[in-house]
Amino acid sequence: MAQNVVINDVSITGNKQSRAAVILRELVFSKGDTVALPALQTLLDESRNNIINTSLFNYVYVTADTVSNHTAVNVTIRVEERWYIWPVVDLVFEDRNISTWIRNPDWSRFSVGAGVDIQNMRGLNEKLHITGRIGYQKGVSLSYSDIALDRAKRHLFGFSAAYNMVHNEAYQTENNEPLYVTISDHPIRQRYSADINYLYRPGIHERHTASIAFRHTGIHDTLITLNPYYWGGAHTRRNNITVTYSYTNDRRDVYSYPLEGAFFKITGAADAALDGSLLTASVYPEYGFYKTLAARWFYAGTLNGKMAFSNTQAYLAERALGYGNNYLRGYEDYVMDGHYFALMKNTLRFLLLPTKVVEIKWLSGLSKFNKIHFTLYANVFADFGYLYNNYKAAGNTFENAFLYSGGAGLDLVTYYDMVIRVDYSVNKKKEGGIYITLITPFF
Repeated sequence: MAQNVVINDVSITGNKQSRAAVILRELVFSKGDTVALPALQTLLDESRNNIINTSLFNYVYVTADTVSNHTAVNVTIRVEERWYIWPVVDLVFEDRNISTWIRNPDWSRFSVGAGVDIQNMRGLNEKLHITGRIGYQKGVSLSYSDIALDRAKRHLFGFSAAYNMVHNEAYQTENNEPLYVTISDHPIRQRYSADINYLYRPGIHERHTASIAFRHTGIHDTLITLNPYYWGGAHTRRNNITVTYSYTNDRRDVYSYPLEGAFFKITGAADAALDGSLLTASVYPEYGFYKTLAARWFYAGTLNGKMAFSNTQAYLAERALGYGNNYLRGYEDYVMDGHYFALMKNTLRFLLLPTKVVEIKWLSGLSKFNKIHFTLYANVFADFGYLYNNYKAAGNTFENAFLYSGGAGLDLVTYYDMVIRVDYSVNKKKEGGIYITLITPFF
């Protein structure tokens, strides 16, 4: 018969700014619980991963010491906090790339953005983001999120507001690439937006999120001249209301680079132009599966898709693959528009270099940066997808077609949730290329 032990006490050290309640919320046990001794280490490891997934700490150690003739344990949680205040600097060149701009520099076609990200406001894991941009593009944004409405931190609230103005805008996709138009002496698009959101977290792994957003957008009539179906109407000004709901069940071990567990999310959104010119509804399901196959071998698979409906043709409502994180490796240079898509990514990983922790002596005065951990994985991958567009253009050969790619790469996983990926991939057109991707919460 398995021996049971009582959680006699839970103590926390190292949390100079973070409130203890934020840490305790992530534990899968509580003071006074009785647990089976053989299961204790699993509970400690799961709690450690949950605390790491708050993105508040670089290192987390959860240990237990037996007391009272081995009938009880004292749990100690030791954390090493991250740096929480980050400057935001954003340099935008309107040319195709920075090399083109350097050959013919034009400071009038250059924008600078600056601001601040505060990741742990009041020690409660609230997030404040303020940015402004001047130059060829102009804008300002403010957001404040994850404000707890109750002591148990099950109910959270957030809001944001923004204004932006641009002179350069994509108006159509041709030959699987976006076409842009630039108007130097007049904004081609201006937008004011505001939204509020509510998050309900009944348990550690589940989240329900709902939001409502208002947007006022004005565009230059050049966009409609170039593409009458740009946004489904002939007016150059529009007010929109967007309502979004998502459900998430996330049981991955470590969010930034999972090796075990599963992830499920489904998002539904409805958007309505108040003049009735464009009404859209969309559903985005996502699923991820992660499994250890053998010593140092891991599998990662993701499946996601889109189903969208609208009352009229509109370029802005048809964006599908190549936007954000929805892309096939090997197709990074392309975009694909459509109303439906399914995308499957398969990755086989091999642990080349187990986690190493290095202390940099000349950074000893910066305790939040002087200890770096890194892990290196090699991988091979195969991606598959299918996209369908109700209004396919003849030159967009990747639409209404089966897509596939494959390749190999290296993943460097390090602190502050950063992953640096170097991949070589080949797509269905037999185009090969090396792609470097930096995954970080700060960019």
